[in-house]
Amino acid sequence: MRPDKTVKKETGILLLGTLILCGIMIGIFALAKHFNYTVVTGALLGGLASVFNFFLMGLTVQNAVDKDPAEAKKKIQLSYSLRSFALLVVLGVGVYLPYFHWLAVVLSALFPRVTILFRSMFLKKQDADNGGVSEP
Repeated sequence: MRPDKTVKKETGILLLGTLILCGIMIGIFALAKHFNYTVVTGALLGGLASVFNFFLMGLTVQNAVDKDPAEAKKKIQLSYSLRSFALLVVLGVGVYLPYFHWLAVVLSALFPRVTILFRSMFLKKQDADNGGVSEP
């Protein structure tokens, strides 16, 4: 299934926010004199794995919209379980292997959630500035 425009747009926004936060984190590691290549590889692994998880969630929801509600719920629940397990395995590998800085892996895996939080705060402020009317 091809992702629709909304899935692409939201994943792109999430990717951009995650990369910005990864850059800030890498800068902090450098300022603290704890920078090496494992910080970059850890940031990329954790951040990209989490963004890919979000993308797959978007595809699942997009695919479930036209289904029977009971069938859609089962499909979304199965997808959540499989995606969570896969993400846990990828992050576990990143924490275990010496090619990735464990803290960079863990922190960057949280950056998509931070991006979503900041974006929702921005959209609420934007709605308030527009008199409570959302722009399309």
